[in-house]
Amino acid sequence: MKSTLSPVSRPLVSATSVRRLAAGLVWALALVLSPAVVGQSDNFDDGNDTGWTHFDLGDLGLNGAEYTFPDDGAGGRTYRIYAPPPVADFGAPALAISYTAPDYTRFLISVDVLNWATGINQAFGIFARASEIAFPTIDGYVMNHNVADGNLQINEITDVAGQNTIAEVPFALSPDAGPFRWIFSGYENNFLGQAYLRSDLANPIASVVATGVIGYPSGKSALFTFNRDSNVTAPTSFGDATFDNFNASVPAAGSLRAAVVELLPQPHGVARAVPVPIRVAIVDRETTVNASSVVLTVDGQVIPAGSLTLENQVVVPNNATPFAGLTITYTNTGVADLAGVHTNKVTFQDNTGNSQTYEWTYSLAYLRAINSTPPGSGRDPGFAVRVVQSIANQPLANSLARAEQQLATPPQIAIDLTVNTNASVINYTQNLVPNDPPSADGNFPDYATFPGIDPLGNTDDIAMEVLAYLDLPAGTHTFGVTSDDGFQLRSGATPTDPNGLVLGEQASGTYNGTFDVMVEQAGVYPFRMVWFERGGGAHVELFTVDRGTGDRTLVNDATSAIKAFRSVVAPAVVLQSSAGLSPANFQAEASANVNTVTKTITTAASGSQRFYRISAGTALHIKTILVSGGTVTLTYE
Repeated sequence: MKSTLSPVSRPLVSATSVRRLAAGLVWALALVLSPAVVGQSDNFDDGNDTGWTHFDLGDLGLNGAEYTFPDDGAGGRTYRIYAPPPVADFGAPALAISYTAPDYTRFLISVDVLNWATGINQAFGIFARASEIAFPTIDGYVMNHNVADGNLQINEITDVAGQNTIAEVPFALSPDAGPFRWIFSGYENNFLGQAYLRSDLANPIASVVATGVIGYPSGKSALFTFNRDSNVTAPTSFGDATFDNFNASVPAAGSLRAAVVELLPQPHGVARAVPVPIRVAIVDRETTVNASSVVLTVDGQVIPAGSLTLENQVVVPNNATPFAGLTITYTNTGVADLAGVHTNKVTFQDNTGNSQTYEWTYSLAYLRAINSTPPGSGRDPGFAVRVVQSIANQPLANSLARAEQQLATPPQIAIDLTVNTNASVINYTQNLVPNDPPSADGNFPDYATFPGIDPLGNTDDIAMEVLAYLDLPAGTHTFGVTSDDGFQLRSGATPTDPNGLVLGEQASGTYNGTFDVMVEQAGVYPFRMVWFERGGGAHVELFTVDRGTGDRTLVNDATSAIKAFRSVVAPAVVLQSSAGLSPANFQAEASANVNTVTKTITTAASGSQRFYRISAGTALHIKTILVSGGTVTLTYE
């Protein structure tokens, strides 16, 4: 390991057979959509990168990069590229490129992205049409994940430092959510980069579309990592990423067909608005989409063509001019099963008659009653707040992953300040409070400065954790957050449940918006909010929106219908039994021993026949009953 900030040696869970099957599937998909001749292919299972050429700081007489082949945990190998910080500032950042021999003009490059260092300011990914591979003359196009800013990008590179971002989308990418498959293709000055979950190679979860400006015509295919810190010798100024299953090819002329570049709700994601907005964006490439051929199916029901809104263009972030194509929108007002998994399907043809089908699933932001305690069970009004700040290692990455590293126990980034306190509402600013004239960083007058942070001192690289239980009526609620920089709000079995459902999130950058949450049953539900700040302005608010009037109110404000508590009084779990099934005959088992941690109950056996039931504040279910040696053991959920 090269840094305790970002362990990247976690076992890779893909079995060799699954990995090779996945590789075959994506190329089957690529060949169906874009017939191609394979140029290079390497799954690295031989434990070497023979045929690849390296360029890194070792070529400049500095400390060189490391190219290794970690075990994936199932008999296969992967490809890890580690670029250490320069030993001295010669104007060169941490950089490592591994490239293949031939030059490509038309290209289709695919690679699995398995792991990378988080919490640092690195970019990594695929290099296409790379030429003049030396420092500082490298040119070409990269599809990369910008870790610090949380974006998926296409950049046109001129002499390394001349980076022109020609496509960019927010992309809350985490190694734990993968592995991923990236596909980068291009012809003339038209480029498309797409990211897939490797478990679903049919539906992109993010896409970047661009046209080149300078127009580098040809070059090598490569993998790279690059650190973007201005302080190139800092301990965090390294690059580290792990790949697998690389393929590069020349797609046949005319074969890069119209392609879906957006599916909303995101495949395998969570819809955070009710009614549910559905959007499909198809960008024209070497073929064009036939608008009259579109068929949208929602949960098995074909939506009449007259109910769809069709717009003959695709609006792409970071491009002033929309791309040619088709955007399909529909609002699903008839969602009946709030707790279930939903399926959308779109089918269309292009101008050559080629048909494509995309079918994807998603769920809703739905809080289940099993995670709640009864209404009124909240105690200790308000929020539990913990603020941490890192000063020595500034600047840090502008990312949720970095904030979690600061808040971890023990911290994975050195902490210089920690404050634990309570708050009645979440409405913080780095500005002086009160101030003259009054200010409102968001929707409400500034309430308080961040605990422990001097508004006249260092206000950078802060992370904050907020824990609470919210007393919620059943039904749909609209929450809102204004945040500079980002945040995450989730709810699970406990406030700190790592598998809690993410209700709202801005993994990098700022946020000012709302999201809908559905509540199965009235009760008190656990919540955790993380907020973080890199530099510049800093503020955060947590509020609700009246779905009838649109009025906004801070959660737990004196006028708010939603109250927050720091603890709950859990209702007792009581085992009752009876010799018969008459409800009136069930009585509490005085000898019962209830373990609410393991959800196990033991009691003495009684009689030749006995019926049991559990009484509690929420619905519980008996899972198993075992009678042994005069003792009855029950488990419940």
